[in-house]
Formats: sequence, C-alpha cells, structure tokens
Amino acid sequence: MRWTVLVLALVSLAPPADQKKDVKPQAAPQQRASAEGLAAQAEERAIAGDLAGAVELMQKATRAADASGDTWLRLGRLLDRKRDLDLAVDAYKAAADKLDGKAKGEALGRLSLVQQVRAAGEASAPAEAAAAADPGGAWPLSALAFAHASKGDEAATLARKAIDAGGGAAAQAASGRASEALGDLKAAETAYREAMAAPDGPLVATVALARVLRKTNRAAEALPLIQQVTEQAPGAIEAYKESARVKLALGRAEDAVSDAAIAAAMAEGDAEARSLQIEVTVAQALVNVAKNQPDLALQDLTRLRDQDPGSAPVRVGIAKALVAQRQIDAAIAELQKAVELDPASADAQFQLGYVQHVLKGNPAAALPAYEKAVAADPANPVYRTSLGAALVGVKQFDRAVAELKKVAEGPGYDRPDAWIYIGQAQVGAKRYKDAIPPLEKAVAIAPNNDLAYAFLGWAYFGLKDAEAFKKNAGKARALGHKEPTLLDYLRRIEAGEPIK
Repeated sequence: MRWTVLVLALVSLAPPADQKKDVKPQAAPQQRASAEGLAAQAEERAIAGDLAGAVELMQKATRAADASGDTWLRLGRLLDRKRDLDLAVDAYKAAADKLDGKAKGEALGRLSLVQQVRAAGEASAPAEAAAAADPGGAWPLSALAFAHASKGDEAATLARKAIDAGGGAAAQAASGRASEALGDLKAAETAYREAMAAPDGPLVATVALARVLRKTNRAAEALPLIQQVTEQAPGAIEAYKESARVKLALGRAEDAVSDAAIAAAMAEGDAEARSLQIEVTVAQALVNVAKNQPDLALQDLTRLRDQDPGSAPVRVGIAKALVAQRQIDAAIAELQKAVELDPASADAQFQLGYVQHVLKGNPAAALPAYEKAVAADPANPVYRTSLGAALVGVKQFDRAVAELKKVAEGPGYDRPDAWIYIGQAQVGAKRYKDAIPPLEKAVAIAPNNDLAYAFLGWAYFGLKDAEAFKKNAGKARALGHKEPTLLDYLRRIEAGEPIK
C-alpha cells in the first residue's frame, strides 16, 4: 500500500507529456550583412589575390538594403580588373545612375574606357557625360582624350590635364593615345607601357600598344599581347579586330578570318568590323598572288567586286592582282575608283602612289596620293618612306629629309630604306658630308645593299675623296649595282683620272 501511494505521488509530480521535451532558447533574429561590411571583405579578398571571390562578395553587397552608387562603382572596378567587360559596363551604368559629381564622372569615365575595348563606337557618349558631371576630373579628361583622338592636339591637351589631375594609369594611356594620333609612336609606346605597368592599368592600353607595335613593323611582338587580351576578355571586340590586323601584317590571312568573323558577329552593324572582314577576304584571295597564281586571285576578287561594287578594299585587291599580271594601266583605273569610293583609305592612296612612282616611274604623279596616305595614317613608316622617296624624285630635298627622319628616328625602325633616301637627298642637295652618316647607318643595317654603297660613293665623289669613292663605288659594283654613270666614273678613277 505504501509503495502504491509513493508511486502515485511521484506520478502526480511529473510534468505532463507535452512538457517533457527540452526547451531550447530562441535564436536572436539574424542581421543581414551591410553593403559596407561586404565591400570591406571584398577588398580584403582582392588584396589577397582572390579577385573572383572579391567580385562575388561585392555582388552580394549590391543586393544589400543599404547598397549605394558607390557600392556599384566598387563592383565595376573589380569587374574591370577581372576583365568581365559586359558586367563591368552594367555596374558602371548602375553606379552612374545613382551618383553625381566627381563619383559620377569617375563611373562614366571608366565606362567609356571599357567601351574603347568592348565597342569603341559606344565610348564617346559616356565620355561627354562624364565631363558634364565632373569637368576637371581625371577620369572624364582621360576618357575625352580617347574620344577626341582624331583631334590630336586637343587630345594631347586633355591628356596633360588628366595627368595634372592625378589620373594615374588611365591618364598615361590617354597621353599615349594622343601621341599616337599625332604620329609620335615612340612617345605613344612609352606611355602605353607605363599605363600597363600600373596595378590598375586599363585594358585599352594593352590593345593600343599592340596596335603601335604593328604600326612599327613589330607585329610578331604584338601578337602575344593581343592574344592575351582576347583570352582574358572574350567580349573585347576591338581586341579581335586588332588581332585580325596583326595576323594580316604577319601574312597570316587565313588565321585572321576567325578573329574578323568574331568581331563582326559581336558588333552587329559595325561598319568597321564589316570592312575588316572584307579586307581579310581580300587578303585570302591575294595569297594566290604570292603563289604566282594571280589569275585565280583575280577571279575571286572580281566575283567579290560584282557582289559589292562599292568596296574600296576589293578594288585595291584587284589592282594588286593586276600589277602581278603587269596590267599597270588597268590597276591604276581600279585604284582611282577605290580612292573615289573611299578618299580616306590610306591603303588605296598608297597603292595608287606606289604604282605611279615605282611602276610608272612618275614621282610627281605619285606625290598627291602618297601625301593623302600619310595624312590618313601618319604613323605608317612605309607610307612616309615612300613619300620621302617621291620628294627626292621631284628634288624637294629639304622636305624629303624632314619626312624621312620621322621614320628613321622612330621606335624600332630597323630597315635601311629611310636612311638611304636621306643620304640620297643630301647628295642631291650637294650636302655631301651630311649624306655620309645616314648612309653609313644604312650599310650597318644592310651590309649587302648596293644602293647604299652607291650613294656613299657619290657623297665621297662630291668631297673629291678618290680613295673612299673607289672603295664604296667598288663595293656597289661587286654587289651588282648597274647604274652606268657611277660605273663609268669608277672605271675612269680606277684608271688614275682625278676627281675634278
């Protein structure tokens, strides 16, 4: 009985069944991370080298309740460094919509520079808007310098202001673009390399450096640079265009086809991309000329002309094939049509000048076309060298020397041609002592160039130095030089006749 009572008592003291479970303390409501906190973590990741992780955190920051225009700007900077160009464009646009003043100017300026690589035709509008938001800011000034590159002096002024405003790598790149527009490729290369060396160097500097290397006959150096850009930033339309041009310069027309096609596909409606595609197609056809099959090239190019009669590059291609067949007058007719269709085409103007100068032997007729080619592409060393040679041919010696020195003293120039024509101009002007240094540079570059030795011979003839004349004219003769007047004087002086 007593045990029964005890058990009943214990049962009465036990909690009800629904109260036997452990009661856990309720968790405090979790606070959402702030945009600033996430942004700080993102920047730590970026400093540690984890750019992908930094971008992921910053993207979370833009979704935070307190996200601001500055949050989007910081995301844009990271995406820019990561070379996610499309996402960077979106981030900069979002930032610009939320910001004003200096910060808005930076967002729009950065946007413009990204567009210079992604789609250059869309770069001008944000540059102008950046300048409106922050007229004296480094980013707007840098972007404007690129957008106004066709006005070289104006671009140079804008770039200097950007540098003075503390624009860093972007301003250096802008300075390079201005120098390039003014034809100073040595200064442009230096500025682009300085911009690339900076941790925040804009991608446009790399594309621009590849272009300068191509223009200075160093396409082989440009190729790995531009390939790196297309690998890092698959949305870089302008990089694909430059890659195609670099491969054309290297004589790799077939390899250029895919780059030109990618650029045209990504930049639908872009006239430059379409023109480049045609240029590559023409270059492919002209491969047959190199194979000594100009008739096949002419068939392909004539078909292209019938499909697109308004294409200047196709006309130029036909002219090249006709030249290979020695149909010089027909080639001139095609080139004249090409320059009518596109007066600004540097290649068409140059080819017209070349045919008149070299194949027709008429430097006076070639001069206007060469001048237009140089005006259209002032940094092209071949165009300016040819202009200098034509000026020598029409006895404009002082102007010839001035034009040719721009080439010979340019960065990376390693050909004898400009030095030879400078020497020829100095001989023509009877400045015999001044002729010797450039001609000696020419023979140092090309020890087997008979023309350089011939003009050295004439320079020493003008100085009445018989021994030096015999030495250099004799070298020219040994190398196969056939000019009869020089050889006649050489025979007479070797026979003992003095120079009078």
